[in-house]
Amino acid sequence: MRKIRKNQAALNLPTLTLEGGLFLPDQLEKAALGSAQWQTEADYGTPKGLKLKDDYSRAFQIACAQWKHFAAQFERADVDAAALTHTFVRELLHDVFGYTNLQACPGITLGERHYPVSLLAGSVPVVVAPHTLALHDPDPRFAIEGSGSRKKSAFMLTHELLNASTDHLWGMACNGKTLRLLRDAATLTRPSFLEIDLADLLGGQRYAEFANVWRLLHASRSVAIADGNPTECIWEKWRAAGQEEGTRVRDGLRLGVTDALLILGEGFIQHPANDALRNLLHAGELSKDAYFQQLLRLIYRLIFLFSVEERGLLHPKSDPKAKVGAGGTALQDERGQLHPKEDSKAFHAARRAYAEGYAVARLRDLCLKRRARNRFDDHWQALRIVFKGLSEGEPRLALPALGGLFSSHQCPALDAASLDNAHLLATMQNLRWASHKGVLAPVDYRNMG
Repeated sequence: MRKIRKNQAALNLPTLTLEGGLFLPDQLEKAALGSAQWQTEADYGTPKGLKLKDDYSRAFQIACAQWKHFAAQFERADVDAAALTHTFVRELLHDVFGYTNLQACPGITLGERHYPVSLLAGSVPVVVAPHTLALHDPDPRFAIEGSGSRKKSAFMLTHELLNASTDHLWGMACNGKTLRLLRDAATLTRPSFLEIDLADLLGGQRYAEFANVWRLLHASRSVAIADGNPTECIWEKWRAAGQEEGTRVRDGLRLGVTDALLILGEGFIQHPANDALRNLLHAGELSKDAYFQQLLRLIYRLIFLFSVEERGLLHPKSDPKAKVGAGGTALQDERGQLHPKEDSKAFHAARRAYAEGYAVARLRDLCLKRRARNRFDDHWQALRIVFKGLSEGEPRLALPALGGLFSSHQCPALDAASLDNAHLLATMQNLRWASHKGVLAPVDYRNMG
């Protein structure tokens, strides 16, 4: 059964995981599919008379053969895991992804600190961990001499080297099963990287997805295209293009919020079932300013949901109030509610029910379909259930009681009103998509500051 990654929703590329703001997801997908800038045969160094497909088809056959040999030795006690992985990563980068300048590295010394880097491909340092260690597992072999730390993970070693060095902007960490591409970043508290699941990609012999990865990782992407300046490599240009587009998207979002407020305001007033709301406004019991404030809080609720859903933060891993019996079964709390553990069927069923029937993520693409903009109000009713669940808690959807913005006194007139799908989905389009020169781009709430 194929593994599905938690963060996969941001990308339609199953073997890739994008964490943080390394690339704009939309920009990365274009590059993976070969529709971004700097992706001609000449850009990849393909010989005249050949197509790009010829290059990555040959590379795929080599990579699968290398993986078969590598994976066959995982369980052998007489084989050194570190040496085996080092050989595999070196051959994979050299023979498959075209890093012909790859060479062994005794480490990089900066001031009083020594960074035990395994390989160097031009200006790209590569830290190799044995296949028995995850990239985030601390180990003495990755300790930075002079830092006072006895252990580092392969990923953190690479990250700290890039932050400390002016000559190295991009780097890789790999344990043979997983490869991470990362860049110099100002913070270590929020990781930022592109991760490739090599075990899934090569073990499953996924040719189409290999082509995506090859386009992204090929050595030509790391080479400066002007005056040897590392800021001129293709990765950097893709990243800069994504940031520029992201800025346009955020600017467009400001206008989108304004339009969303107008659409919601009209939608609630016009709905035939909202006599009570209209009477409150007509009698002055609900002032125009108070109505506006409730509309604004509703917008904040939606933006909050977009952000926490895309970052995987909405649901707790387990309920801290749960009482667990000796056999590991979840018991009832003092209110008689069931709080199942993370690995229980009930908890996973609740999260699945939320994702399939209530999550605002469902509406991201649906809001672009005109046929969905009808006079029914089923999507709004689902949202009301979510808002109430986040106010009071709802175990059946695994929703925690957050209160605050979702408390019943924040939007009382709107929570009691109706809203048709036409107005709600038009609002969603303004908040989830930004238009630039007639082209729609999704707003990246996962990585937005």
